[in-house]
Amino acid sequence: MKILHRHILLAHIGPFFFGFFTVIFVFLLQFLTRTLDRFVGKGLELTVIAELIMLQIAWMVVLAAPMGVLIACLMAFGKMTNDLEITAMRAGGISLGRLMYPVLIAGAILTVLVERFGNVVLPEANHQAKVLMMDISRKKPSFGLQENVFSNMIYGYSILARKTSETTSDIGGVTIYDYTRPQSETVITAETGKFEYSSDFRYLIMTLYDGEMHEIDKNTRKEYRRVEFQKHKVLLDASGFGFQRSDESTVSRGDRELSASTMLGICDSLQAQIDSRKLRLASSSTTLLERMLTGTPFPSLDSLKFADSLSLHTQPYPTDTLFYLASIPKTSHIEMIDMATSLGRTVQNETSNALFSIRNDMEMQRKYMVEVHKKFSIPFACFCFVLVGVPLGVLAKRGGFGIGAGLSLAFFLMYWAFLISGEKLADRAIVPPSVAMWAGNAVLIAIGAGLFVAVSGTGFRWLTGGGR
Repeated sequence: MKILHRHILLAHIGPFFFGFFTVIFVFLLQFLTRTLDRFVGKGLELTVIAELIMLQIAWMVVLAAPMGVLIACLMAFGKMTNDLEITAMRAGGISLGRLMYPVLIAGAILTVLVERFGNVVLPEANHQAKVLMMDISRKKPSFGLQENVFSNMIYGYSILARKTSETTSDIGGVTIYDYTRPQSETVITAETGKFEYSSDFRYLIMTLYDGEMHEIDKNTRKEYRRVEFQKHKVLLDASGFGFQRSDESTVSRGDRELSASTMLGICDSLQAQIDSRKLRLASSSTTLLERMLTGTPFPSLDSLKFADSLSLHTQPYPTDTLFYLASIPKTSHIEMIDMATSLGRTVQNETSNALFSIRNDMEMQRKYMVEVHKKFSIPFACFCFVLVGVPLGVLAKRGGFGIGAGLSLAFFLMYWAFLISGEKLADRAIVPPSVAMWAGNAVLIAIGAGLFVAVSGTGFRWLTGGGR
């Protein structure tokens, strides 16, 4: 059996790595297609681009591992079935369950490795990638000009662009006020323009097309010059606009940049904060009511009913309240009504603010808990895809990459749909985060169990010692 198990594992190694790196390659192409335009024309070193790609590969690894497992199982068991190896093994009395043992163990080991990678390496990679993307975004030759808004980001110049491009450094409808020369005032207008760096990246070159330059002597106001041009270049100091590394510790971390243990600690703090807000709300409301009922008698039964509707009182009303109200002057009644109205507004404002804070804390808590469960549910999919892939590979009978990739894509799209929809439902508090993130795995296990029964023909007899 050891030799047979070794043979089965060796049959999986090649297809797994082939599928794993193919999926990463597809994800990488998608990433470069979406973001390549952000790198063009910014004078970035190849090492910076390579570093960003390596950091982005981290999240691809977590998603590619389950797909690689499914592809490997489909291809390996499909090929062995097509070569009649599975038929020979089962004819020798070896059940399909026994043949799955080494693959299940390998899937469990891979689950642990992917989980550790997702909790230790991935958060740091995501944070570094976020900081690096922020640094790259700042290194844009047009330095973030907004349409129809004057920009004073370059010292000595006020620049207005009526048209800008998010992907290139081209601008249109340009008006520039030049304050660098104290003896004269200069205004430059142009139809179009563009920004680029000099070869040493020390200067920012602004090239303007089809424009005019107006210049007047600031002292005498008599000397005026007007120059038309088809092409004019303005040399600007590029210091402060080049690529500069930010301090990672100064950039806040999101939920995908934290480990599961850290997020659980944050959730505990949020829960303690929620409980504390509820206690303070109940305590402050009770204190205000006691002041209204004992310190100064409450003026009307309608106001008492309003207090009942808020469910804030914790003790019976004083029995002598109505008698006291009948004996006090009418002016005091008015003052007490004003006081009660003011206190009622105070209660309402404090309640609204407290409930708003509690809702925000609960939303943040759900968001973090979704990510916590995701960090364990996605790695566990490596084990679940073994349960699906082995019987599905036997049914497919052909171990080609096309069949394996097609079936793997279909099942992974289904699993991904469960993750995306579950995350949205959990964020809206429709389903608990645990149910939302583990529903896909539960469906995979159910499908795998059904396929196993269909293929083995003996149900789960191997679990109770059936077969050899």
